[in-house]
This record gives sequence, C-alpha cells and structure tokens, in this order.
Amino acid sequence: MEIKLYQINLDRDEEGLAFMGQDYLSKQKDDPTRIDSQIYDCVFEGEVDCSSPEDVFAMFNFEHPDGYKGRSMSVSDVVICAPDGGAPAAYFCDSIGFKQVQFNEELAKTLQTEMTVVLLEPGKLARVATIDSSLEGMQKVVGGLIEPFYPFEEQVCIICNEEGKINGMPLNRAIYAEPEEIDMSYPELRSQFYKAEEAGKHISGYVVFSQDSFKDPYSETSRTYVISSDNKAFQAGMGGYSIYGYCLDGTDPCVRLDRYMAVEHGGKDGWKIERCYMKSDARQMIDIIAGPCFICDCSGEDFGSLTEDQLRRYMEQFKYPEHFFRAGGEIKAVPYPPEKNQER
Repeated sequence: MEIKLYQINLDRDEEGLAFMGQDYLSKQKDDPTRIDSQIYDCVFEGEVDCSSPEDVFAMFNFEHPDGYKGRSMSVSDVVICAPDGGAPAAYFCDSIGFKQVQFNEELAKTLQTEMTVVLLEPGKLARVATIDSSLEGMQKVVGGLIEPFYPFEEQVCIICNEEGKINGMPLNRAIYAEPEEIDMSYPELRSQFYKAEEAGKHISGYVVFSQDSFKDPYSETSRTYVISSDNKAFQAGMGGYSIYGYCLDGTDPCVRLDRYMAVEHGGKDGWKIERCYMKSDARQMIDIIAGPCFICDCSGEDFGSLTEDQLRRYMEQFKYPEHFFRAGGEIKAVPYPPEKNQER
C-alpha cells in the first residue's frame, strides 16, 4: 500500500496540538476533523507492506523502514492511504484507533531530504558537500554505522563511522577541546586589540550583550558577537572609526557594532555589555576521527544543514588533512597540503 505519513513540526506547533487527540481538538476548534495541515511535515512517502492505518501504526512503532527519520508514530499523526484498495484518504491517529479527517497536503511541508555539510575525508582537503540526509545516505558517506560526536559549544556535531577505529579505517582529523575562555573588561579587550595591531597581528575577541538590550529574548549565542582587532577603531592613523563584527549564531554576518554599543556611539539606549572574553591558543587533543566524516547542524530533531557562516568557519578549521605520529609519549597531528591529484 502506498502511504504518506505526516507529523506535526514542533517548532511550528504554536497551539500545542502535537500528541493531542480528537477530544482535545473538539474543545479547541469548531470542526476537529479539519486538520491544520500547515504545521505538519511529510516524514515518509512510499510503498509499505500494510493494508490499513493500524498496520502502518505497528510498522512505524516497531519496524521502522530503512532511512525513516521521523518519530515513532503517535497521536496527532496523519497517514494518507487507501485501505483495502479503496480511495486514498487522510486518517488521524487518535488516542484509540483512527478517524478520517480533512487534510490539505498542499499546505504541508516535505521533510528535508538533503543537507549541506563540511565533508572531511582522510588525505583530502575539507569541502562543502550536499548529501542525502536519510539514515541510509549518512551511512553511505561514512562507510558504515553512524555515530554523532559533540565537541563544539554551538549546536553542531561531527557524524563519523562508529567502528572506524576498530575496522582500521585511515586516520582523518584530530579533534581538540574548545579553547579556554579568558574573561576581561571591554577596556582590557580594546587594549589587547591595540597592542596586537601595533605588533602587526590580528586577533579576535567576543562581546556578549545583555538580554535587556533587546526587546525579544535571545540565547547567549545570539547575543555574542565576534570582533577582530582588524578594525579602524583599533588601528592608529586610519582616518576613520568603525567596529565591524559578526554574530556567533551566524544571523548577522557583518554588523557595524560601534553604532549600537552603549560604550561606543550607541549612547545610553545602546546595547550594554554583559561580558567580554578571548580564547586561549592552547589546544588539547581529545580524539582522532578515523574514516570519512562530516560536520552538520544538530539543533533540531534531525541533523541538518550548516549556515553559510558555519560552513566558512569549519572549512577553515579543518581545511587540511593531518599526519599523526607519536612523540614524547603523546600523539601529535601535523596538517599537510595533499598532492594535487588527491585534493578531491
């Protein structure tokens, strides 16, 4: 039987309808059989060995099809099918059994089947790749069972081969602990920037603005901006004054911050600083990835695409493959440029 399975996207579920049955809907809506299709995603479409919605429920709870990415089937899910060879119809998964409902498939969304990631392969340069985001597609990329690894502060992870080391796959990249954050005042951060520019070096710092600087609530990541010393405000004889930075969550890639900061030209109603910090240069190796892997977003229920800013940063961070060797009882990693015919 051909089916389509729809589930409520929790990010779009403003009324809290996920996992609620028809009894609840009858209290909230005039017609509980008219489903708000816009909050649903299509999480599966294809042929299954089923003859009824009840069979579909059993399959999507106990025997998920290969590559299935949705939740186990539950109350509030909608399945489009033609039981016993009849006409296709929409069936709402209720607390007990299924109820036929009105469902507009054109308003529902198709679940993302591809994602854009940073692909890391042994002996090759890092590259941006668009891959199949199904379980089967991810397994194909890493050459076996997938394992997520979460070494980053932001909601990004590395998907690698769970048995890469056991199976003797070639070593790929070293993973290092996040650098230590060194807190300082804004005047101290400016002083560090002046000294760096006088010495002909460029360094970066982080400024976290307070929540009360904004009308809407934001996470600390969304209130954190990266600023480089390579700005006119920190360089002598530039004939101008500007401070550009970018938001750590990637939403503001280039903002002229001196216009907004209360301590600069933003005035008393400008953005107030909660804290400033720089990151130490020390790097502690915490693991080595064996075999191909990729870096992707992990902020939602499913793995997804990186932002343009994240693609740029992780491409730069993991650009070169690495040679590994033991020295003084420790394993060391040395980046190297691959031969031209091995770059891709």
